[in-house]
Amino acid sequence: MTRRQLLLALVLVLWPINAAPPAQAAGLAACTITGTIRFFPSSDNRMQGAWSVEPAVIDCRGLFRGWERILRPGSFSGSGTYAALPTGTGTCLHHVGSGTVDYWIFTSEADVHLKEPQSFVLAGTGTFSTPSLRATFQLTPPTDGDCVTKPVTRALFIAQATLVRRLTP
Repeated sequence: MTRRQLLLALVLVLWPINAAPPAQAAGLAACTITGTIRFFPSSDNRMQGAWSVEPAVIDCRGLFRGWERILRPGSFSGSGTYAALPTGTGTCLHHVGSGTVDYWIFTSEADVHLKEPQSFVLAGTGTFSTPSLRATFQLTPPTDGDCVTKPVTRALFIAQATLVRRLTP
């Protein structure tokens, strides 16, 4: 092998290592979140209230910052406020809301604690987003309340989420 061929081979081998520096790496993971969600309708206005998710678990598979493997499930909780959306058929589980979620991601490099603002829309099934999570979710039995004789105040919360983390230089 000539010196020129050796240099070319070395450049081709080392080029991918330097092509994307770790400071710009992105993490991507698929997650499930399961737990109990509670709704607390306001005593003076049933069209508004508070919500909380706890206890819950977030279980992700993938990479956190492009190189950190996610190792195991972490805890997940959240709380905030909601407003019921008028539907013409009642206001049962037709909400728009916001709040904060608090969760742990355990990686091969560190235990990462995230607190992020969150917003959601719920109309039978729902969607929510944070700066790092994009999810669809549904509420399933067992529930407290039936939407006919009393509002739903507790249900099983099941979400499918994508976790995306991008580092900035």
